[in-house]
Amino acid sequence: MAEPNTHTMALGLVGSPIRGGNVDLLVDQVLAGAASQGARVEKVFLNDLTIRPCQSCGPGSHDVGSHAGRCRIDDDMRQVHALLDAADILILGTPVYFDTVSAQTKLMIDRCNCITPLVERPDGTCAFAPRPAYRKRAVLVAAAGSRQQFRTLRVTVNGFFKWVGAELVEDVLYAHASAEPGGVRANAKTLEAAFLAGVRAAQRPIAS
Repeated sequence: MAEPNTHTMALGLVGSPIRGGNVDLLVDQVLAGAASQGARVEKVFLNDLTIRPCQSCGPGSHDVGSHAGRCRIDDDMRQVHALLDAADILILGTPVYFDTVSAQTKLMIDRCNCITPLVERPDGTCAFAPRPAYRKRAVLVAAAGSRQQFRTLRVTVNGFFKWVGAELVEDVLYAHASAEPGGVRANAKTLEAAFLAGVRAAQRPIAS
């Protein structure tokens, strides 16, 4: 049996607007699985935060004031950036809306663009700095109607995880026909799968 990862931090980002809904509950289960292995857990409900849309500030926007290396916009994304820096395990939870992530999730993702800053080359052209190495483990939690697909959502999610230096190691995809918020409570198999995803993510070694 693997030793508990007592210095590991697992961050759950909930992109659903519904507290106690399927996404929220499944993220809780993943976090509980990680906590059972000794991980310290944090959870952020994105709908509670004030996050402005990305303004595409361009080169030089990352060296402003006391937040050098981050976006110049002063809002709750500062909190998310700090938690992303600290996290070893990243759990991203979102419903499927119009074949992709929720608006709350997409706002957060777009504002992570500056994690890999745009820099100006000597010849005047611009390029993104090298991306961070894979030093985090990522878990995707997504819920959708029974007729929806998760394939198109993965394009956005995979790009986000790669951009923040996270390797997708587990996913919990819940397709359902019920319109009742939190209906996954009655689905013991899916709840257990989410818990075990957190266990496995916490047991995997985290790169230094």
